[in-house]
Amino acid sequence: MAVSDLSELLKRMEPELKEGRCYVATADRSQLVALANYLDYVLCVFREEEGLTVVFSGEIKDEIREITEKEVVGPFALITLTVHSDLLAVGFLARITEALAKEKISVNAFSAYHHDHLLVPFKRKDDTLRALKKLSER
Repeated sequence: MAVSDLSELLKRMEPELKEGRCYVATADRSQLVALANYLDYVLCVFREEEGLTVVFSGEIKDEIREITEKEVVGPFALITLTVHSDLLAVGFLARITEALAKEKISVNAFSAYHHDHLLVPFKRKDDTLRALKKLSER
């Protein structure tokens, strides 16, 4: 069942570091069919007015760069907050991003139906996990 209480969310967030490196690129809508060949490695696609944002596993970095012919940004570590967060919960990501900002860790957060996910610089993954643990224990 989805959790909406901020105290419970923070206490039960249980961050899980996903294996490997992740990258982010932008693509044109016309490239979506080519990207579909790599769906097992694509973690997220978000459509913006300027184009598609694609978050993907590092295993296909060269292929994505070739398809999009654009800059690939990363590497990032993907951390999933395993608590089933209610999509209407208030303040959860605000508290998390605030705690990471205090540690000077940049974060790109996105929410899916069951969980919230954080992309942080790969070299700061351990610092991020420590900061999240500290926040969860308060």
